[in-house]
Amino acid sequence: MTWIWPILAMAVVAMWAWAIIDIIRKRHTRSGGKIAAWIIIILVFPVIGAIAYFVVNASGGEAAPRDPTMGQIP
Repeated sequence: MTWIWPILAMAVVAMWAWAIIDIIRKRHTRSGGKIAAWIIIILVFPVIGAIAYFVVNASGGEAAPRDPTMGQIP
């Protein structure tokens, strides 16, 4: 049963790193204050902060603009 702790630790570190990288990669879609706030939250509360980040930003980024004429019959 001791094998579960290293695996759990690696999963937590991977989730934490993924959240930080995602924040940095999407910096052009957020203000500097939001970026700083998310990074501070994730550094202070690594597990809960990363989970909260992914829940709040679950959409996966900016959606492509919709074409209002799409699907209409001419």
